[in-house]
Amino acid sequence: MSDAARQLSTTLGAPLPEAFARLSDAEHTELDRLLRSAMTRRAENLDAAIGSSLDFVPRLMRPAVKKALGL
Repeated sequence: MSDAARQLSTTLGAPLPEAFARLSDAEHTELDRLLRSAMTRRAENLDAAIGSSLDFVPRLMRPAVKKALGL
């Protein structure tokens, strides 16, 4: 397994399917980049959703809710 394939497997957190052995190192690297980008966007969207959902919590309760959520 190449370094690019190993990195992709690490990013996925799982072993790569056998079909991925047919991909080049450049393709593994591009998939890893796209996956990391998607994960970053997902985290940003989740943070935004959590932040906007706090608008529904009364202001005096927000510190307690944030603490309970670990924010």
